[in-house]
Amino acid sequence: MKVGLIVHAGREGTLHAAADAARTLNDLGIDVVATAGAAEDAPDVEGVAAVPAEGFADGLDLAVSFGGDGTFLRAAHLCREAEVPVLGVNLGRLGFLAEVELDDMGPALRAVAEGRFRVEPRLTLEVEVVGPEGDVLGSGWALNEVAVEKTERHRLLLMDVHVDGTLFAKVPADALIVATATGSTAYALSAGGPIVSPHLDTVLVVPVAPHSLFDRTYVAAPDETIRVDLLPDQARALVSCDGREPIPAPPGSHVTARGHGRPVLIARVGVSDFPTLVRRKFGLR
Repeated sequence: MKVGLIVHAGREGTLHAAADAARTLNDLGIDVVATAGAAEDAPDVEGVAAVPAEGFADGLDLAVSFGGDGTFLRAAHLCREAEVPVLGVNLGRLGFLAEVELDDMGPALRAVAEGRFRVEPRLTLEVEVVGPEGDVLGSGWALNEVAVEKTERHRLLLMDVHVDGTLFAKVPADALIVATATGSTAYALSAGGPIVSPHLDTVLVVPVAPHSLFDRTYVAAPDETIRVDLLPDQARALVSCDGREPIPAPPGSHVTARGHGRPVLIARVGVSDFPTLVRRKFGLR
């Protein structure tokens, strides 16, 4: 068995936790490598070989992220194409994706070594940004959400939102989020969207601070295409997938998002209990 570590090198305690994990896995007879992006900025995890991001997932049976949900998303983007499941060790604040807490890391790693883990496929969004002349300005995919955001602080972003070719609403807002159920507890929740069980394949369309009486979330099926038209005569927008490098989108462009892309595989070592997770993370009583 071979396991890859993805480490948030700037967060306190992550390198120490990753080194402890590497020693535990080595003692269990498992090969371990690590990366933090490119080979030159890989973290110095004691006793672990650093490999470049390109090809990092090749030959891995599992990846383990150390950090918060942002680190987990980076691991997902490294591992999706190779269909390598990702297990998250949470050293961040909330950690809906990175569910294993530090105190539970040892038992979780032993469960992994013994093959006592499940793999959950999670829906992703395929995203494309098309310019006013019909040229593709960029594309990507998202596990959590695609965000279409304004670039001028004092002006709204003017958008027409279509669902499967039908105009749904004209939305003047600071931004628009198209999220998966997995991403419902991230940016979409901050904008007032609902908490959705990750076991549902749904797509959420959430306006951010809309200048309109209609400020509700629209819930679409994953095979329905969401198209966001950026109206003329305004500043350009920025389109980002899971908070990654944004794609500039000039007025007259449009953004499409559709579910049923290649799924991200999430490794689970305990009982999948989303309501308990939400209650614990938000301190609900």
